[in-house]
Amino acid sequence: MDQDFWNDAFRQDPNQVMVTDHLLDQELETLPTGTALDLGCGSGQNALKLAERGWSVVGVDWAQRAIELATRSAQAQGLDATFYVGDIRTWEPPAKFDLVVSTYALPGGEDSKRTLHTALRALAPGGALLVAEWDKSMSEIWGFAEDDLPSPEQIVELLPGLVIERAEVRRLENAFPADDPRAHDGTSASVAFVRARKPAG
Repeated sequence: MDQDFWNDAFRQDPNQVMVTDHLLDQELETLPTGTALDLGCGSGQNALKLAERGWSVVGVDWAQRAIELATRSAQAQGLDATFYVGDIRTWEPPAKFDLVVSTYALPGGEDSKRTLHTALRALAPGGALLVAEWDKSMSEIWGFAEDDLPSPEQIVELLPGLVIERAEVRRLENAFPADDPRAHDGTSASVAFVRARKPAG
């Protein structure tokens, strides 16, 4: 799926593209506010949620239409969130961040490795990384190639040098509306979730 695909998707129905994040809220409860980076931010759902909680946020996505929607929402709400059009596989972070988030944005295969390398470059010492991606078990259900979706263990392998705090499969109930194409095998889905931290020293 290329840049034109995602631009078209966000023009046609942004709500159909984004996934309601059921995992971020509980993770944020244990983190002090600071600076955050949302890789593959889409139209800004998670980035805006972070900003509402007092984080200073940067979001990156290669779909220009998504960035336009995110920027408009941040400005309308007066939130501390800045958005950039960029390829998260190669984008160079302008600073180090206390929190880096990637939710349902890993491209698959070697490109997932490149994306997580961006996350590693962006993470400040002592900073937290949260990664949520559709679990490998969903590949057969959705008809994806075997290496399109990772397991938690495969994500961990791409995070050298980090302290892994959690690596598990979580089941999301009612992840999609019943009329969403992704819900053809039910509205629930399995997610590969990893929480890691960069050593402070």
